[in-house]
Amino acid sequence: MIEIRFVFTSSSIGQAELLRCVLLKRGLDAADIVETLQKNRWFLSIFSRSPAQAERLIRHIRSLRLKGIAVSSLRLRDCDWKTQWKKYLKPFNITRDIRIVPSWMKNARIPRGSRPVYIDTTFAFGTGLHATTRMVARFIAAHPAHLERFLDIGTGSGILSIIAQRYGAADIRAIDIDRQSIKTARENFRLNRCRPTALTTVDFKDFKSRQRFDFVAANLLTEDLIRLQSRLNACLRPGGLLAVSGIFADNYPVFRRKFKPASLRCLRVTRDRKWYALLFKKS
Repeated sequence: MIEIRFVFTSSSIGQAELLRCVLLKRGLDAADIVETLQKNRWFLSIFSRSPAQAERLIRHIRSLRLKGIAVSSLRLRDCDWKTQWKKYLKPFNITRDIRIVPSWMKNARIPRGSRPVYIDTTFAFGTGLHATTRMVARFIAAHPAHLERFLDIGTGSGILSIIAQRYGAADIRAIDIDRQSIKTARENFRLNRCRPTALTTVDFKDFKSRQRFDFVAANLLTEDLIRLQSRLNACLRPGGLLAVSGIFADNYPVFRRKFKPASLRCLRVTRDRKWYALLFKKS
């Protein structure tokens, strides 16, 4: 098995999302792309059983001349490749009192005052390491009174729904367009004894619910947030909160110019590295 690793400079975090898009267009599955933060440096890894296929992909990426990306390859023992990335993931606090613990470290010591959320995932994007997830988690932690009915759009590993449950959410609806993500989320809900009202494979544009929610979390691409803004607004009850994330710094001016749903007032803007998240309230 060959691990192809793409390492990013600290000043080009957005290259990870760009490279993910390139890899997806090459036919890779999202669950095959592992994103990891190690010693304040981001890298993506993908795995291939074919040295020739790996070499073709490396040549293609190098031909694009993407700035701030170093490419390397490593031959792994066949029994190691599926869990190679796990050695970089250690327990950490995503909010002041919620500690993310890899499921294979369930015996790890939990510091006083912290509550564990156990996460297993086939792709590291769902572990909470990424800035976009951390910022929404902090919005959730800051507004426990607005969590009774919670909608998680693009749930991934289910991590935000589980965090919302820890802060008091009772009615949790989690959706994702990717079947593998739903499968992963279902296992993580089980690990954490979290019982969502609904866990569904569906594109948000096709999502239908008579329910209006107290808190909607949407960690999506900037263009999707803009395109779906009316539907996001329609999901909120009056007084409800909408947390949007996944906005790269270069796209932030466009987002602010085009994302203007009626009756939504911006409460807070946060930035983590080169990513933005915003919190809105419906009047």
